[in-house]
Amino acid sequence: MALIDIISANNATGVDGKDMKIGLVVYPDCLPAGLLAFSDLLLAANLRVGRRAFSFCWLSEDGGQVAITNGLTLQTEEIADANIDAILIPGAWRDRETAISDADQGLINALKSMPQSTRFWGYCTGVILLACTGRLDNTPATTTWWLRELSGEKFPAVQWRPHETIVYSKTYATASGVNGYLPLALAVIAAECGAPVVEDIRRHMVLPRPEGRQTPLQDVSILIQRGGWLRSLIQHIEATPATELDTARLATAMNTSPRTLQRRALEKSGYSCGKLMRLVKMNQVGEQLISTERSVAMIAHELGFTDEASLRRSFRQVSGMTLGQYRKGL
Repeated sequence: MALIDIISANNATGVDGKDMKIGLVVYPDCLPAGLLAFSDLLLAANLRVGRRAFSFCWLSEDGGQVAITNGLTLQTEEIADANIDAILIPGAWRDRETAISDADQGLINALKSMPQSTRFWGYCTGVILLACTGRLDNTPATTTWWLRELSGEKFPAVQWRPHETIVYSKTYATASGVNGYLPLALAVIAAECGAPVVEDIRRHMVLPRPEGRQTPLQDVSILIQRGGWLRSLIQHIEATPATELDTARLATAMNTSPRTLQRRALEKSGYSCGKLMRLVKMNQVGEQLISTERSVAMIAHELGFTDEASLRRSFRQVSGMTLGQYRKGL
């Protein structure tokens, strides 16, 4: 098919009339570059498959002209009037103190009014706006590393995975960092058009391969998703200094006997209680290594380990990596 024919196909409806309609949200201090790049990747996918697999529109709280960064303005539709399948919320020029703003309430209310069938995607501080709608409650999500503590404090019902670059599902998707649009776009295209299309786009557009940190400690985030009793157990382990952790004390905290605790921990997690305790504490160490610049000595003190040497030894036994290797992502 000639290029002009492919472009014509993009200006008509898709082959089966079921192109995915995506709303790109803008608001006064948002970072539009990622949205523009996201839309370019959608166009690239359309060109690659020879039909309009995706279409998009610009949305805002009230519609009309919206001023964005660098003196630019965009003409938008009102969110409430949009007929879309999915909506993407970008990050903004904010810090930890301004990540949640009273000025966002109108936008949050507009997002809340969207049909339950709408797929919600967000990246960078846009994940915080998405969390404010309640749509992420009881679902896994990631966020930018410097929002990790705020996210956990303000939205405890969300199953946060701060060490992951992207958390993607059919209904919700979140990505970390200002460049989070890239793994999100590639995940959407892969889901709708197939992995070979993504590889072709990556190759022809010379795209970087998004990082997807896979760690030996990732089981903890998976176990937390199971919720209920097991999540409560993990939270107790996380809250207890390493030197004070033992089965008897943990059983008391869980209002059960040591024998019952051992049995239920194995049933629910597949790990013995002792192994689960070590795994959870080492996961906490790993998150500190990734998300902070604290020294090993400081991490050991904060999490209640006897000394730095015992922490180093335990971490290598559990993860198969040294602390330095883990911090560097090797």
